[in-house]
Amino acid sequence: MDYLIELESAVSDACFKNRYVYCICKKAVYKIDKETKTISYKKEIFEKDGLARILIADENRIFISDFCTLYVLNEENFEIVVKMKLGEDLSSDICGMTIDDKKIYCSIRNGKIITVDKNSFGKNEYDISGASMWRLKVYDKYLLCGTVDGQLLLLDRNTMSAEKKLILSKQNVRSLYVNGTILYAACQDKKLFKIDLSEFEIIEFQKNVHKKMFDCVGSFDDMLVTVSYPCSEIALWDMNTLEKRKEIKTPLSLSGNACVEENKLYITSRNIYGVGIIYLN
Repeated sequence: MDYLIELESAVSDACFKNRYVYCICKKAVYKIDKETKTISYKKEIFEKDGLARILIADENRIFISDFCTLYVLNEENFEIVVKMKLGEDLSSDICGMTIDDKKIYCSIRNGKIITVDKNSFGKNEYDISGASMWRLKVYDKYLLCGTVDGQLLLLDRNTMSAEKKLILSKQNVRSLYVNGTILYAACQDKKLFKIDLSEFEIIEFQKNVHKKMFDCVGSFDDMLVTVSYPCSEIALWDMNTLEKRKEIKTPLSLSGNACVEENKLYITSRNIYGVGIIYLN
């Protein structure tokens, strides 16, 4: 495996945004330049190490969840703009996050979503589901939510009400990848679904995609790329038929983060000290 950058420990979460990779390693947040393969900026933000943090970013700011707390940082110097406590304990921690132009969407354990205005930082709370939602994804005017009890919800972002619902599994829908009007969803029971978002209907599905849980991380050469960290396995699938085209074995561990750009798969995992690169061709 090649490396974009080597760090002192494993990356706990990462966001791949245009030229840069923003990531958390131990107590610090890093900005890594993909062109020069160097650290553009680094700043220690947290008092202790953590493995359950979520990091996402837009052009101007970085958004990080740390248990029940939401951090908003300036992109340029990682100055903390605001630090908000959204919950109190394990029954109200932040499970998932996404953003649009105006709001931050934080899913709270046991089925709530808290929206935070990006300018005023005013917040609103909505009861959405009876189950936690680990994956949120913005699509058109909607918010896609995968629940731990196997449902896929289509929420109107203006009203924050569910317009449609699909039951995909009895287990966690924990990975969502949108390609045009098609959604690829990975479930804890090792099923892969291809869903037409215009009709909100299942087109195809595959069972036993990997032997353990996997993520849908992007596309390469008209193939869907999936990664199973506990299986140390990357697979490429025909995006139309969901037939397997290629499999790559590489040492991985437990969990991680990945992004496809051209023929490169940028990848982090518990056993990778930094950000790795795998060439898909």
